[in-house]
Amino acid sequence: MLLPHRRPLRWLGPVLALIGLMGLQLATPTWSARLEAWTVDARFHLRGAQPSTQRIVIVAVDEASFQLLGDLQGENIRSWPRARWADLVDRLAADEARLIGLDIVFDTPGWDPGGDAALAQALSAAGNGVLPSHRIQSQVGEYSLATHSPPLHTLAQAAAGVGVADFPTDADGAIRRLTLLYPGEASPQPAFALVLATLAQGSPIDIPAADLAPDLSLSLNFRGPEGSFTTLSLYDVLTGAAPPESLRGALVLVGYTTLLEQDRHPTPFGGELGMPGIEIQANALDTLLTGDWLRTPPSWFPLVTLSIAGALALLLVNAPRPGWGLFGITVLWLTCIALSSFVFARANLLLPLIPGSASAFLVTGVAVAERLIFAERDKRRLHARFSGIMSAERLHAVMEHWEDLMRPDRPATPAAVLFADIRGFTHATEYLSREGRTADMFRFLSHYLDVMSGAIFAEGGVIYRVFGDGLLVLFGLPEALPDYPQHAVRTAVRMAMASETLQEQWPLRDEAPFGMGIGIHCGPIVDAVVGRGRQLDYSVIGDCVNAAARIESHCKVAMEVPRPTGGQVPANTTILLSADLHALVEEQVLADMTIPPFEARGKSEPLQVVRVLGWREVL
Repeated sequence: MLLPHRRPLRWLGPVLALIGLMGLQLATPTWSARLEAWTVDARFHLRGAQPSTQRIVIVAVDEASFQLLGDLQGENIRSWPRARWADLVDRLAADEARLIGLDIVFDTPGWDPGGDAALAQALSAAGNGVLPSHRIQSQVGEYSLATHSPPLHTLAQAAAGVGVADFPTDADGAIRRLTLLYPGEASPQPAFALVLATLAQGSPIDIPAADLAPDLSLSLNFRGPEGSFTTLSLYDVLTGAAPPESLRGALVLVGYTTLLEQDRHPTPFGGELGMPGIEIQANALDTLLTGDWLRTPPSWFPLVTLSIAGALALLLVNAPRPGWGLFGITVLWLTCIALSSFVFARANLLLPLIPGSASAFLVTGVAVAERLIFAERDKRRLHARFSGIMSAERLHAVMEHWEDLMRPDRPATPAAVLFADIRGFTHATEYLSREGRTADMFRFLSHYLDVMSGAIFAEGGVIYRVFGDGLLVLFGLPEALPDYPQHAVRTAVRMAMASETLQEQWPLRDEAPFGMGIGIHCGPIVDAVVGRGRQLDYSVIGDCVNAAARIESHCKVAMEVPRPTGGQVPANTTILLSADLHALVEEQVLADMTIPPFEARGKSEPLQVVRVLGWREVL
């Protein structure tokens, strides 16, 4: 393929794509939020579950509790008497729970007489109970409305603290963050987990401002799937089946785990059913107390990674060997994934993956698309360049490996070069022009090329150039040709034999017979496609080409040397081979060795040539 500096326009599309993506990142930094969230989940799963650093126990209002405790008349999971919750608080206090977090909203009076007072009394006696409030955010047209549902005033007064139990959701509806403070009418309202953590620690949680998102949220460090924390059934706690040691000194969280309450939400470890809200609260509490919340780089970091990734991808994809470039991009991308997973697991650092990955893939895609467009154009032009100068079979072989021809570092290839020329063509053209018979010469040239092409293509030769009456034919280029020396000499013999059929079409047949001179040499030749765009052309370079031209010119002199009889080559055609080429085919060629060496322009030593009389085998 082509070097990037040869086609500067190939950089234009990828650069514009990169600039466009940078503009998107500046204008809408959250454009990749959904995809980024999925990578966060993947990193959690790659890291695996981690043990909790805090002694947190979940008392679950589970299906068993609902079935075994729901036998009172008119009672269901949502309308249990407040006295039962009071009994639970008393039980937990008696078992010396260090903290009691009831993730149950008591925003309306209970139906059982004296139940609210009993619960308030239990909370006041325990002195360590925390109640939740709910905050419902709704959108009405262009306006956003927040509805706050706090617990009953008497219960809130009796509790050690009240906090908002809701979590913000990401673009895909999953919970991965905790909002620490919500705006309130009189003062900011803290999160339920923040109130619990502050009471458990006995002092405010120290959170650097740099770790907070603009909406005052922290990324939670989930410990694992549901069940990562010790979980007891509410029924077992109330009936005493759960030993007091399991609750003594623990941070106890009470909440629903039943499907009926629909308090399950997508999380990194949520699974198909989602994670219960109370388990999410446990993860939030553990994260705050441990201080290992996920940290994110500054807001400028995604733009920088996007720019660097795009620039590196642009350099790699435009490397001289695109395969290695794409391999490098893949290795770079996998390295970034491995690095982000490592720092996530070891340092709780959440490096953004999507901006850089999107930049690399976008730039690579645009660059590859442009390369394919240019390549297809070059291929079509190359096909047009070769379609008339070689057989269909040879053309197919060349186009199968056309990219090799576009390489600027192609090595020299052993090949044979054949020059052919019509004897007396210049004189004949001048004469016919004076006679007004130029059209006769053009008709003859067309027929001559048809006949010669048939002989050349039969042996796998490639017509490199046609200049007036002259032909330059290659054997072994641009596609390798086994036994190219034999093919080159046999072609010359075929051309000589075919020349006899041209005598009747030769415009000066009455004045002088048709004659040809053919010179052939072999040696290393460098070939490549040069130029770009509309100037695309195939070129060969090598001393072999010049020597073959000199040998063909010497045919005029060699014709004066008497030739032996025999062979297929008619007397009106002279075929000269270089001594190097003759050494490769001498057992198959009928040769005349009497042609003396001659001085050739540009050569330090005389050229030794051999005249071909025929081919020993039947053609």
